[in-house]
Amino acid sequence: MRFKVPKRQPESFKASSLYLAGQVRGLSPDRVEFVEGCNLYTTDPRAAAAVMEATAAKSRRCKTPAYHFIITFDPKDAEAGRVTEEVKRDVAGKVLHDMGLGEHQALVYSHKDTDHPHLHFLVNRIHPTRHKAYSRHRDGTRLAEIVQTRARELGLNVLRNREYGREHEIDNQPTPTDAEYWQARREDREARTRFGKGRIVGLRALLREDFWQASSWKDLTQRLNDKGLTLEMKGRGLIITDGEGYAKLSEMGKGVRRDRLQARFEQTYGNFLIERARELAQRREDPSGVDTEGMTPAEKRTVERLMNDDALPPRQNPVERLDQLDMDYRYWSEIDAAYRRGRNRIDYAKRQETYLQEREKTNTEWFRKRTVSLLRILDGVYRDPYAAKSAWDILERTHGEAEAERMVKENPLVLGEARGTRIGEWRDAERQEAKRLSRYLGARRRKWREAKNDLERTRVQLERARERKSRAIHDYRMLQGVAGTPDELRKIMIRKIAARSRALERVTEQAIRRSRFADERKEQLHRAYLRAKERSLERQRKRERQKALGLEIDID
Repeated sequence: MRFKVPKRQPESFKASSLYLAGQVRGLSPDRVEFVEGCNLYTTDPRAAAAVMEATAAKSRRCKTPAYHFIITFDPKDAEAGRVTEEVKRDVAGKVLHDMGLGEHQALVYSHKDTDHPHLHFLVNRIHPTRHKAYSRHRDGTRLAEIVQTRARELGLNVLRNREYGREHEIDNQPTPTDAEYWQARREDREARTRFGKGRIVGLRALLREDFWQASSWKDLTQRLNDKGLTLEMKGRGLIITDGEGYAKLSEMGKGVRRDRLQARFEQTYGNFLIERARELAQRREDPSGVDTEGMTPAEKRTVERLMNDDALPPRQNPVERLDQLDMDYRYWSEIDAAYRRGRNRIDYAKRQETYLQEREKTNTEWFRKRTVSLLRILDGVYRDPYAAKSAWDILERTHGEAEAERMVKENPLVLGEARGTRIGEWRDAERQEAKRLSRYLGARRRKWREAKNDLERTRVQLERARERKSRAIHDYRMLQGVAGTPDELRKIMIRKIAARSRALERVTEQAIRRSRFADERKEQLHRAYLRAKERSLERQRKRERQKALGLEIDID
């Protein structure tokens, strides 16, 4: 079990209840397994929402009466049949009671449209009789304790909550950030955690000489590889990772920055990555340099098998081979990540371009309206409004915007001849109207200038967005040209993963401990070995459960 309290809480009971009930466009009510009502006479989303809104209206101080949180169950528990409807209803009632919300109005929706069963709680913070708002102070702490307690009682797995773990350091184990967690899920990999302060200090001392003595990106990556570390792009910067944890490049000491290294090596890391992809692609096409011309098909297959990724060369230690395949897998993973980043850059640039195009249309129309408004008031003050506008433009270029506006305010005739007739202190109606309108010249001019500046700024941003899109497409095509199409890369990644898995099967804990690698690298390989063993056991248990389920079905 795990909880989540969304940062963005509902603004309306009706909208939230309809959404959770699947009664909005794009959703289906079939996603709802059951609805549980608490202190409500109905579970109809519209009727229940109306009651909750009426209750919330009795409190004038609470601006956000709707409270939404989620309880999620482990998919493994669901596969094992431990998450039944009765268990969910029991959990829903106990969580509301433990949170002190047992007397509040609430709707609990059980959804079944994902691989992880989950409960949505829509609660009215306003008490139905006392009309006081429920305090959400430290609600994450309370939910974390409740979830752990109830999961242990029901024999369910407790999924680590990242936010609560970062705040309280559960079991003194670091937890991944939300961004890293969701990115790892999208990329179908394990989420990595930030190195602790002690580990960063140790790495800084360990790698200080490597960063200062490296003469190129290739030299630096080779030095890091010797210590079981790799460089990867993350966001706009670089990180150092051992496959499980990571640290920012900037945390490795003063002067260790991506831009400074690029200037020193006279090459960007992105271009180096493309060159590395080209080398790996060439090695993939001809890994051995062996001339197979004249060989029989069987002999060629033998050579290909010997040169395969997971083939163990003669006299090579299995642990050394595992180390080689593990680093090779990491390199291809970085190339695979580069493909994803390239596609994301293109998509983001296209979205920005579309947004700015719409914004340019809006600003162009707004500038046109402001121009018409300015000319209209100039026409009401001066005999020649276009000449007056040109004169104001010249004043601004000569004296500046603020000084030109002051000059016009003190003497409007500086822009041209005014409308109407004036004899002494006498003015006709047209001249009086011109004098009245002259008071608003400065304000109209400022609004026109703001609209003009917005339009120019948007056009500059649009041009930059188009340049970014062209650059992103060019970089992505270059990467494709040297590393192959996404389908080819996917096949390579599958082969690399399989080769690494087979290499892990060939080693033992004793062999890893006796290897000549540094202690840090030994620990990395040992953890990889243990994880592979756990996954193998889990797959075996899953096959046994499926087999047992199949036998039960046959018996029936």
